Amino acid sequence: MEISKKEIKLIFIAAFIAALVFSFNEWGIERFSFAVGVKNLFTAFIFALIIYSVHSISQKLAADHYEYKIEFSLVEMKRRINSTRKIINIPIGPIITILLILISNGKFIFLVLNSYKHIIQKEFRIGRRWTNIKEFEDAQIALSGPLSQVFLLIVFKLLLALSPIFERAMFMSSTIAIFSMLPFPQIDGSKIFFGSRALYVTSLIFIIAFIILIFYLSALQTIILALIFSLAIGIIYLYKTSGIK
Repeated sequence: MEISKKEIKLIFIAAFIAALVFSFNEWGIERFSFAVGVKNLFTAFIFALIIYSVHSISQKLAADHYEYKIEFSLVEMKRRINSTRKIINIPIGPIITILLILISNGKFIFLVLNSYKHIIQKEFRIGRRWTNIKEFEDAQIALSGPLSQVFLLIVFKLLLALSPIFERAMFMSSTIAIFSMLPFPQIDGSKIFFGSRALYVTSLIFIIAFIILIFYLSALQTIILALIFSLAIGIIYLYKTSGIK
């Protein structure tokens, strides 16, 4: 597994934008305070950097399992300039994220920042029946990202006993996990949704249930109850879609 300088740069950009979003209304309580704002921005940036780094590493490890290569990227839109015949990538995800937080004055959070790109290297899949990655394999790679937030939630929950600041980290990790599961183009959720509807439904229910329960129960209780609930919904979904009567 390798992380390029370009990926590190993009992870820092995603983390900084996310930090701006999460700390937008935290520049003083009764009046504006630059010192307080910078402190909150820096704290949010560190947590966001951890979250997106773990997110990317998890997906890279999952891709390595299938002998495939991916790289961290921002949600982009390709546009061709007719005069020069060049294709440029517009970071549409970060632009939308920043615009919505500004327009709503910090009241509406909408994070559509990160994605990943496939690096075609067929020599890594020699011996496999399919040289190109299958949709279900891609769905599992994508899912490893949001599931890494579940792992971080457990870590932050345990660290909460040391400092209440980790409750902020739990909120950030939960929010990023939920937005990662949205079935929007380039987002992890869309890759899971189109790779396997059953996997998407089950994993979405598990993540939502886990996020709700982790703030009130222990990590072990949360895992058990979230698994039971997601498996039950998954079985019902498969029963309904299989046509068995």
